Amino acid sequence: MHALSLLLSVFDWRSRAVLGRNFKVFLRNWKTAMLPPAMEPVVYFVAFGIGLATYVGGVPHEGRMVDYGSWVAPGMMAYTAFATPYYEALYSAYVRMFYQKTWDGILATQVEIRHLVWGEILWAGLRGVCNTLVVGIVLSGFAAAGMLSFDFAAIPAVLALAALAGFAFAAFALIFTAIVPAIDHMNYPVFLIGLPLSFVSHTYFPIESQSSVVEALMGLNPLYHLAETFRSLLLDGKLGSHFGAAVGSSFALLVLAYLASYALTRRRVVRDA
Repeated sequence: MHALSLLLSVFDWRSRAVLGRNFKVFLRNWKTAMLPPAMEPVVYFVAFGIGLATYVGGVPHEGRMVDYGSWVAPGMMAYTAFATPYYEALYSAYVRMFYQKTWDGILATQVEIRHLVWGEILWAGLRGVCNTLVVGIVLSGFAAAGMLSFDFAAIPAVLALAALAGFAFAAFALIFTAIVPAIDHMNYPVFLIGLPLSFVSHTYFPIESQSSVVEALMGLNPLYHLAETFRSLLLDGKLGSHFGAAVGSSFALLVLAYLASYALTRRRVVRDA
């Protein structure tokens, strides 16, 4: 099938049907599912934004110094926009595919693999947006208490960018979902990609290097550009210099990862049939 046709399948009603099915299941236990993302930023902000901030002091941002608590808060939101769809598409999608056989039931209807993959991507990205909003609300409480600087008016722009990046990260994760032989092998994409990427992307710590290789790798990292754009939006009220790179790298990753995950998912489904 032509690559353009595969990409345009995102607008097909069957892709939205998969999204709707996952959403309806989520509504059954939404209270349990929403509590962890609400508590995680509290724990992390107390540990990093309050505890570590007493030792770090100020952090340079756009030619000025900001307190570490205000600097790390947007990074926490960027981490959530990455981690939620990434792990949703790794573990939850794998459970639906392998253990629950949900995908088999869906594919027995009018839904095709291309729609199934898009539906999983859309759902994981939507989860990322919801959790990012929850984290933003929690951090706004810290801002109201005077513990950090935070512009809540920038949240709509943050969520829009989180959606695009979330779709890209979910599509990337589905590549591993389609190729790992067992759920135990998810340790590889988690510990070799997920965790390192979470901490070397200007989320919790500024990364400065004189190496041109490191700078080139950072330039290709969507999460790095996402964190810096969130920081510009929430601290300065503007898109910042990383906005174009954040959108471009996320869109490129989404297109390439979708095509790869579709091909690998199709091969696995046909092989296991």
